[in-house]
Amino acid sequence: MDAPLLSADDGATRILTLNRPGRRNALDDALLHALRGALAAAFADDAVRTIVLTGAGDGFCSGRDRNDVGGPQSAPVQLQDGSLDATVSLFTRTLAMLLDAPKPTVAAVHGFALAGGQALTLACDFVVAERGSRFGNPEMRFGFPAAMNTVLLARHLGRRRALEIALTGASYDAEEYAQLGLVNRLAAPGELAAATAAFVAALNALAPWSVRRTKELFRIAEDATLDGQLHAGDQLNQLLRLNAQTAPLFREKT
Repeated sequence: MDAPLLSADDGATRILTLNRPGRRNALDDALLHALRGALAAAFADDAVRTIVLTGAGDGFCSGRDRNDVGGPQSAPVQLQDGSLDATVSLFTRTLAMLLDAPKPTVAAVHGFALAGGQALTLACDFVVAERGSRFGNPEMRFGFPAAMNTVLLARHLGRRRALEIALTGASYDAEEYAQLGLVNRLAAPGELAAATAAFVAALNALAPWSVRRTKELFRIAEDATLDGQLHAGDQLNQLLRLNAQTAPLFREKT
């Protein structure tokens, strides 16, 4: 059986490929466990500076596998407590892991990123998408609220556009998402790998310490009050000034 997730390095970039093309890279529990393990390994590897998440076959990801999370065509899920908490929270924890990643994460999208697949792209720091790729949360059209997409869209967009996308379940192409700021770079068909490599090259050239601290500060700024944001930025500036003052003294003594 093919591994549900492939991992390969391209210089300082760890490329993680969702590898269930026969299921449109639908996220079953095995794939999510593999992804969480691969992310943890990439976070811990000092040689890795950026992480790219992409999909095998004709698209990025079609969302959760209904055979794991229930639905009109799936078998009942039997858990000891009679709930779906275990399998649903696995997806939530995976999204949280991407959101909290200490290293830049980039979703490289071709074909489609739908439902839970779109949520993965929204949880990554950046998105590079092939022109004509489709995004959306179509589950809403079948009476299934797009819970994770709603939360993540609210973090990226203003109320009116985020709520429109979350509620309607409409499909959007990569060009439209680029205009909304949900896609960072557009790639010509067949040029996704090259465009992604060019994008991460600029990130890989940065000092890892500065990248990590900037990501941490940005996350604080997202969640804190304005006073808290300014305080966090001031603390980092003081740390940098202190380092600049003490470094020459340290070099003189050594």
